Amino acid sequence: MIKNWISGLLVLPFLMVTACAQEAAVNSSDTQFLVVGKTANFRQHAGKMSEMINYHFFAEIFVNEDGHVTAGTLSNPGIDQMNFADHPSVLETHGGRYSTEADLDALYPDGEYLFTYTETGNHTLNIPVNLSKKEDGATRIPAPPVISLSQNGNDITDGMIDPGQDLHISWTPFTEGGADENGFVDDLVFAVVGNCRGEKISHSGVPFGGGAHLTYADNDVTISKDLFNPGEVYQVSVEHAVMDTNYVGNVPTIATYASTSFLDFNTSGENVGGLDCTPLPVQMDKGQTDRSLKGTMDLPTIDEQITMLYYSAEDWEKAVHFYGKDLQLEVTFDDDWVKIYKLNEGAFVGVVKDSDGGFHKPNKDSAVMVSIVSKSVDDWYGAILNAKNVKIEKELADSEGVPIRAFLIRDPGGYTVEFFQWLNR
Repeated sequence: MIKNWISGLLVLPFLMVTACAQEAAVNSSDTQFLVVGKTANFRQHAGKMSEMINYHFFAEIFVNEDGHVTAGTLSNPGIDQMNFADHPSVLETHGGRYSTEADLDALYPDGEYLFTYTETGNHTLNIPVNLSKKEDGATRIPAPPVISLSQNGNDITDGMIDPGQDLHISWTPFTEGGADENGFVDDLVFAVVGNCRGEKISHSGVPFGGGAHLTYADNDVTISKDLFNPGEVYQVSVEHAVMDTNYVGNVPTIATYASTSFLDFNTSGENVGGLDCTPLPVQMDKGQTDRSLKGTMDLPTIDEQITMLYYSAEDWEKAVHFYGKDLQLEVTFDDDWVKIYKLNEGAFVGVVKDSDGGFHKPNKDSAVMVSIVSKSVDDWYGAILNAKNVKIEKELADSEGVPIRAFLIRDPGGYTVEFFQWLNR
């Protein structure tokens, strides 16, 4: 045991030196910086009242001008691997949106997140960035900034601005922000203005690119009147971002906890030859889950519903026979590992064989039930009684708890199939 302990002491410095050597070996020509973070998003109304939209997880890879980055992934032991969408300047990946920070933390825990991606020349980088709360476990997400609009020194309270004058945008002080103890980048403020289509027409800038950007000490920006048209809807976002900055080799990394406020405003006058705006502005930022990509929150129609069931290879053959032969359902998709059977014009059952193509693995003790509704449930019961190798789980009867007449069977993979008829329709 003593020998093993001594060996461990010898190995630890070696691993530390190796890790440092790997970080020092990172030499990127394409990456501007990496960021991973958690944000709180708020909708501010003209009366300066704010309401919570969501808590959100995200990561980004900013690409140098003329740089090239592809095949980006983000991994952490507590989450499934996330993929970055390829983009010439900023690659993004986004997690879910949640009502509380606790819900966000449960699915996207603090800790080390590994960026893996490919640069010019098929050069693959693996760069860790660490998210961490305060030592006492308290949140690091700052309070949401409160946005104010003014022109010629006059506050605008009704959200209606004059498109012939410059717009002054200010916000409450970033009290949680401060200077970077490493001297890399101070805590940041981002002020962005977009049009009704969600297109960004003004951005206060990002770090590590040599251009101007805002920090915690900044409280306002002025937007040129040249960016506005009469009779249109615009939107502004202000973000306060607490930053943990570092370098891995020559790549700057940021772990951030941030809070963003969104505010709409209108320009006065008649819209002549301007943008054809939808009643609700289009989403400008992925945190705006109270906005859509089409300027409406109406949900699209659902064309069909398919319940996918998963089977072992042996049970799959039996399930194919069960749904195709015993129940005589029409097959609408036929492959060597998945078949889809039609129940009616909009409802289907998918029968999936255990394979690399399937999302789930078969589970004999499944809690899934397929319920088939028919006005002829007695006829179905009579037909099922004549089928081979079909186990009746529960005989046909009127339910005591709900207004249905039903019976249950078990399919070859162990799934429960219910046939029922509404008694009050």
